[in-house]
Amino acid sequence: MLATLVRSFRREYRSYRMVRFGVWVIAYGAALRVADLFIKGGVPGLLWFVFWVGFYLVCLHYVRRLIRFVMERVLWRVRRRLIVAYVYIAVVPILLILVLVGLGAYIISGQFAAYLVSLRVASRVDRLQQLAQIVAHEARLSGPLSPAAQLSHLQEFFVAELHQHEATDPALEVTLQMDGRTHAFRIDGRPIEKPVAIPPWLRSGDFGGIVWDQRRILLRAVQRTSTSAGELTVVLSQPITPELLDSVGADVGPVGVYLPVSEIGPAAASNDTLVIDMGQKKTTLTAEVHSRLVPEPKPINRLDFPVLGGATLDPIVWGGTEQRHEPTSGIIYVTSRVITLNRKLVATMGQLSGVYVWAFSTVAVTLLVIEILALVFGVKLTRSITGTVDRLYNATERVKTGDFSYRINMPARDQLSSLGDSFDGMTASVQRLLAESQEKAKLEGELQIAREVQAQLFPQAPPEVPGLRLYAACHAARTVSGDYYDFLRLEQDRVGLVIGDISGKGISAALLMAAIQSALHAQFYDGHSPAGCGDASPLSTAEVVARLNRQLFASTPREKYATFFYAVYDPAARQMVYTTAGHPPPFLFRRGGGVERLGTGGTVVGLFGLVSFDQATVQLAPGDVLLAFTDGITEPENTFGEEFGEDRLVEVVRRALNSTPEALASEVYRSVNDWTGTTELQDDMTVMLAQAIP
Repeated sequence: MLATLVRSFRREYRSYRMVRFGVWVIAYGAALRVADLFIKGGVPGLLWFVFWVGFYLVCLHYVRRLIRFVMERVLWRVRRRLIVAYVYIAVVPILLILVLVGLGAYIISGQFAAYLVSLRVASRVDRLQQLAQIVAHEARLSGPLSPAAQLSHLQEFFVAELHQHEATDPALEVTLQMDGRTHAFRIDGRPIEKPVAIPPWLRSGDFGGIVWDQRRILLRAVQRTSTSAGELTVVLSQPITPELLDSVGADVGPVGVYLPVSEIGPAAASNDTLVIDMGQKKTTLTAEVHSRLVPEPKPINRLDFPVLGGATLDPIVWGGTEQRHEPTSGIIYVTSRVITLNRKLVATMGQLSGVYVWAFSTVAVTLLVIEILALVFGVKLTRSITGTVDRLYNATERVKTGDFSYRINMPARDQLSSLGDSFDGMTASVQRLLAESQEKAKLEGELQIAREVQAQLFPQAPPEVPGLRLYAACHAARTVSGDYYDFLRLEQDRVGLVIGDISGKGISAALLMAAIQSALHAQFYDGHSPAGCGDASPLSTAEVVARLNRQLFASTPREKYATFFYAVYDPAARQMVYTTAGHPPPFLFRRGGGVERLGTGGTVVGLFGLVSFDQATVQLAPGDVLLAFTDGITEPENTFGEEFGEDRLVEVVRRALNSTPEALASEVYRSVNDWTGTTELQDDMTVMLAQAIP
């Protein structure tokens, strides 16, 4: 299993540039991750941006390939395609609308609940202001008293006359200031150690709102009035307690207030609590205060899902010289249910609420009926389409068995069913084409004979030469090949190496290849040598190619020519004399790692009459490898239109340079096939290898 995955990955890596790009992107991201661990402050964000851009490009590539796979494999049947189309057209939009409606209902309902709670908190602030006004009014009605007596009177007034607020506001704090004197106490009369100080920005006027003071969030009201004893300032402070949250969350849902621990400061450093000293009684305000007695509303049905809404308290910082808000000092949130909130909203309409409910129900039933009718119509339309396709498919299956007399006889009621007439006409045409195919089969048989004859023109086995190991192979793109290679056994253990590429493909190229083979062999046969080839030493490689050029120019059409490489190897001197005539220069891989191109020679043979050719000599050392090839090796293209190229050929040969010539040739062919992604050849492919050995 693992080996299969590795082979698949290697094939993908060689065939697709985007896969190779993806591997480098992943390596780049891993390097950034490692750098993040060792570089203080991490790598710059721009480098991560480059990584994510590359990553998304790779993802898009694989999404495109996945879509193509689904279209080709899963959605082959028309019925499945129609089902998917209906899902995308009808079901998906409805689901998206339902999701959007549900999300909107969740957000709106949650914020509506938060709005109700915020209104109630604001009403509690108004209540504190009214209570402060009552105290101020009592101070104005009292007779002439001294400031100390006035403050004592008002404290007694709180305890005696306003004790009913103790049940709903047990933590209510009162600060009375007059003529530099201050009385600070709770509503039950117990004193407070730290009276409220009036900030500089509130030297005059009244105040009501939510404040942040002494690491607490409080509801606070300030009232000023003139009395016979002097200027009176009344400050009422209500800390946020579970009892207060029970009050504001009644019939809506449990309410909570989140107090950031970082804002609470040292008082919460040990156990995340803020202790408010109330004399003998202590109230603990945790970092997250929530209702105690108000439960979450019970669901009416399965669609009555819970919602969560929140809002910032946005308190005013009590201290400081200027008035400013502290938006991070507290968040109030509430949990409720959709139907509970909707009932509270509709209840405000009174008798009109029934009209809206009836209208909504009517529209919902109407839409349901329309959806059912659309479903029935869609099913009937689908059956009519798939029924026609099934009949066409069954007809094609009959044709596949060879029954071309089968006819659909389908009445053409629409565009799809009219394909039946077209199919019947097609089967009649196929019957006529059968005779032509038989003639073609005869022609292919003759081509196969030509292939067998051409195979006899190639060397059946490479000759054994001292100090040199030879191998060559030709893969034809068609039945017969236009490429040519040969090994000529010469005297004194010398050997001639020949490789050529004839212009064009098919029969014409194969015939010209046979003519070149005959013309070349004729230059060495003198009619007396029992071995077949005479001594080639009087003829240089340049002269042999020049003779071949003159003969082809005189005996072939002007548009016919061939590229040619001819070399003679002398094992005694370990030298090779060669001439390259318009052919891709062979590669000579040196044992030390260098690569040479054998490009000395001239133009192609058979195209011009009077041309001269050059020759060159190279010295071979053990371990050197000569690679001669035709352009069918380097010019095949992959799916992106990119050629295999000589650089990749050099890279492939270098990786397998220590292999035998047979294994090296197989690796070259395999690499080219992997590059194209198909076994169908785009051109004739021929390679010749000569490996120098000790």
